[in-house]
Amino acid sequence: MRKIAHFFSTISLLMMLTQTAQGNSELPTLGDATSGVVSAQQEHELGQVFLKMINSQVKTLNDPELTSYTEALIYRLAETSELQDRRISLVIIDSPQLNAFAAPGGIIGINAGLFLYAETEQEFASVVAHELAHLSQRHYARRVEAAQRQRIPSMAALLGSIILAAAGGGDLGAAALSSTIAGMQSEQLRFSRFNEQEADRVGIRNMARAGFDPRAMPRLFERMSRMEGGGPQLEFLRTHPVSRNRVADSLGRAEQYPVRNYQNNPSYHLMRMRVIVESSSSPENTARRLAADLETGHTSYPFATRYGLALAQLESGDTSKAAKTLKPLLASSPDNVYYRILNNRIRFAQAQQKEALANIKDILRLTPDNLPLTMTYADMLFKDKQYTAATRVLKTFSRTRKDDPEIWYQLAEAAGKAGDIEEVHKARAEFFFLTGNFDDAIKHLEYAAELPSTPFSTKTALKERVIEIQEYKKRMKL
Repeated sequence: MRKIAHFFSTISLLMMLTQTAQGNSELPTLGDATSGVVSAQQEHELGQVFLKMINSQVKTLNDPELTSYTEALIYRLAETSELQDRRISLVIIDSPQLNAFAAPGGIIGINAGLFLYAETEQEFASVVAHELAHLSQRHYARRVEAAQRQRIPSMAALLGSIILAAAGGGDLGAAALSSTIAGMQSEQLRFSRFNEQEADRVGIRNMARAGFDPRAMPRLFERMSRMEGGGPQLEFLRTHPVSRNRVADSLGRAEQYPVRNYQNNPSYHLMRMRVIVESSSSPENTARRLAADLETGHTSYPFATRYGLALAQLESGDTSKAAKTLKPLLASSPDNVYYRILNNRIRFAQAQQKEALANIKDILRLTPDNLPLTMTYADMLFKDKQYTAATRVLKTFSRTRKDDPEIWYQLAEAAGKAGDIEEVHKARAEFFFLTGNFDDAIKHLEYAAELPSTPFSTKTALKERVIEIQEYKKRMKL
């Protein structure tokens, strides 16, 4: 019931923000008609509110390797896209459903299940390129403009329906989405179809520019068209229906580009294995299945299956088998960062903490601010009860990724163990701010400012941050 209550409060908030955007007649014109309805800055601010609601209500997948890989792919596509505002935020939903979405202000949402359904990086990139196209073509602002003409505040309800569906709302999420769509008039439905066609066209063009295979999009669409009606795990198909005409149209557009040999990125298959292992309720069963696949040759990518097997064996506590399984991969690719991280995690679990920490620290010197390496190092320090060192690492890294709630959460945990109460309150404040709990964020900033040990200059900065959050609440009508 708590999630449902949050959902409806979010709907109200989004509708209010959308109506505010619709009602503002003094917005700057940025070169297109939609800028007179919703400015790019308003889209960004609405997107940040939406992201905070997602972070507070939806179970996200906090896997540094997966996040780092996906962000790199998104930025590669963004570089060649038509996006004017390239402030992009990624959220990976911990759900096996096939789904992805774009929200105003540069928000890209991807369900972990997309890694399971997209068989290659090219197919995965086609979905990302499609969602980026929704952003670059400013479909949100254009739908607000259409809704303003017809007095239908549908976009807020659509965003809210996405939240409920992503949160695992099941039939309720589907019903909310269906009723929202049903409430739109015929022009709205036509407009939605046009948006999807435009996102396909722009996405295919961008794939070719970025060096991806544009034919991957129709290949994925073709397979998806055979899945329609196949079950609740195919949530993507509710908001992205794949008709035969759409498959044919995307194929026709992709065929305009010359045939090339495209690289099959091995990292993508490692990420798929991470999702398989992490979504498993029994790592022991997963390990047995992957071991059987490896032994019988029932795998297209033996290196990825071996990596997944080592992961599953580590998760099940069988570190000696995990080390043995991973050894051939290290021998063939000694510089692979994913193999090196896993190898040192295994060593750490085998009571070789000092060696594992030294190894990760050495790699970090070569690639500073690397997300998976930094979070692995901080996690190892924490587990080794080096709480002050873990706090120092996370505090420094929080300046690089100040909008990542997971880093602030882990920083608060480490600081608490280290006895650094001021840092606990400051980290919790930022975590609560990023998850939409503004009142608690302000409380923790005030707690930190009231500590006798807090320096005067820090107290001043904390009070300024309180004012910033209060003004943000007022500006966003929260």
